[in-house]
Amino acid sequence: MGTAIDSFDVAGRSTIRSGDGAFFHLPPSAGSGQHLATDVSDELLQRRQAGARPLPGRERIGLVAPEPVAAALLPVFHEAGVDLAVGGDREPGSVGLLLHLAATPAERNRFDALPGSRSAVLRFYGEGDLVFVDPLSLEPADPTGWQVVRRRLAASPAAAELWAWLDTPAAAADFAPQGVAMDLFTARLLTIITAWQRNSPSLAAHRRTLWRLDTLTLAASEHPVLPFPEPGRLGGGLRAPLR
Repeated sequence: MGTAIDSFDVAGRSTIRSGDGAFFHLPPSAGSGQHLATDVSDELLQRRQAGARPLPGRERIGLVAPEPVAAALLPVFHEAGVDLAVGGDREPGSVGLLLHLAATPAERNRFDALPGSRSAVLRFYGEGDLVFVDPLSLEPADPTGWQVVRRRLAASPAAAELWAWLDTPAAAADFAPQGVAMDLFTARLLTIITAWQRNSPSLAAHRRTLWRLDTLTLAASEHPVLPFPEPGRLGGGLRAPLR
């Protein structure tokens, strides 16, 4: 990993541009030449590397997914420097963030109890040619898998048809994006993981955004999903009516 340094003058002032697009004006007493550029390059590189390291407790990522999906993600995550623990169908122990491929609509609530107590959860799944990445869940107040479904039903002009289709075997088809679609999907996961590991300003948006990718057309879109309080329960375990 390196940081490119451009050294040039602006109105007679020695100026340096770092590889990430930041500009620095050097005081006249700082001198000039390759030695100075090297010193600045080393310092900027150290700062960027320090900022790229995960916060304590956010180094390890778990994955619950079938073997073919895990095999496709592992080399990409390794190249990106992400420590990925694969648990097959079981939750890997001691991870800060769990990636969960919900193979069926019924599984989308499987790990809703983890946020706030053990680990954050990032859920993804496929529906035909579509791939979805749910909002990142860090706390119990974040949108649950069931709340995401209800948000989609509320926004859909074909809510009854969508609800009925989610109960068919077709909604549990294998998750198998290919080629560029897989690259886009993986990039989305890594973007969210990086924001979580570094507690970046973009993290808040990832906790309220449903991401959708059409693997045929490669069209991606984002949809807001806000959490809402679940209705309480009456005597006998019955839910209070929604108003």
